[in-house]
Formats: sequence, C-alpha cells, structure tokens
Amino acid sequence: MKSRRDAGFTLIEITAVVIIVAMMTSLAIVRLDGMLPSTRTEAAARELLAELDFARTQSISKAQEYAVVIDFTEQRYAIQVPFDDEGKLITDPEDRPMLTWHLLQEGTEITGVMDPRGEMISEGQYALVYDPLGSAPDVHIYLRGEGSTDEFDFELTVRVLALTGIATVYTGHLEPELLVENDF
Repeated sequence: MKSRRDAGFTLIEITAVVIIVAMMTSLAIVRLDGMLPSTRTEAAARELLAELDFARTQSISKAQEYAVVIDFTEQRYAIQVPFDDEGKLITDPEDRPMLTWHLLQEGTEITGVMDPRGEMISEGQYALVYDPLGSAPDVHIYLRGEGSTDEFDFELTVRVLALTGIATVYTGHLEPELLVENDF
C-alpha cells in the first residue's frame, strides 16, 4: 500500500511540465505570427471581392453604372452610386455619392491597380466602373500583407475580368498577359 508521501507530484515535475508547455506555446505563437500576414491580406481581399461583386450586381439590377473607388492615400475603398438619397439619377459621375468607406486592416495595403493599358496606378484614387451589363475594365488590383519583420512579404492579386466583370483572387503578384496575334 502506498503512503500519502508517494501520491502527487514533486515541485521539479510540475516545473518541468510548465517549462515544456511554455516552450510549445512559444513555438505555436511564432508559427501563428508567420501565418497572420496571409490571413489579414486574404480577409482584406475577400472584403474587396464582396464590394466588387455588390457593385457589379447593382449595376446589372439597376441598369446603371456603379463604381468601386480605391483611395491609395487613405488605403480605403467605397462604392459610388448613381442615385441620390431620394432615388433620383445623378447624371454627372463627379456628383455621385459614396457608400461607406472601408478601411484596410492594419498591416495590409493596396499597392496599385494595373489598368487595361498596362499602366500601374498607385496614387490618388482609381474608379473601377461597372457598366449596366456588369462589365468592367480588365484590371489587376495588388494587395500586400506586412510580416513580423515590418516588411511586406505576402501578396495577392485581385483580377477583374473585362467581359464579365467577375473578380477572382490569386496568390502572388500576377502580371497581365499580353495578347498576341495568335490569341485571336
């Protein structure tokens, strides 16, 4: 029969378990920190996709031009609607109101938009306009995520197809393909 002295754990055993748990936790935190840039950037890309899809859907259903305006200075974007608060059509695109501006999460930024002419736009504002059929220019929107070393080390590309206006996310920095004569 065991005595009470034999039951339980010693201080050395408890200390060893605490040290092992602390080491495993620190390893898990380091691995998680490496995954956070991709998670934040992917979340930002999904939110941007939702706004692009909403603008496209509204342009088709209302048979009017809607635009998603990207503000590089403030790192935000919003939908520009063609109607005022009373539902009247505003003909001048400069006078059209914006819906809520969406700020990007800390550590994520939109670095630029490659327009259909192959020009990189990364300053001021860029308006991606959806026509009443849901078409938009063929553009590439580039997002970057900041890593644990304060360097941007995770990139995503949001591509909007010209004919359909449908947007898709790709991992990495996707360059537009140049069309050649044999493509037609």
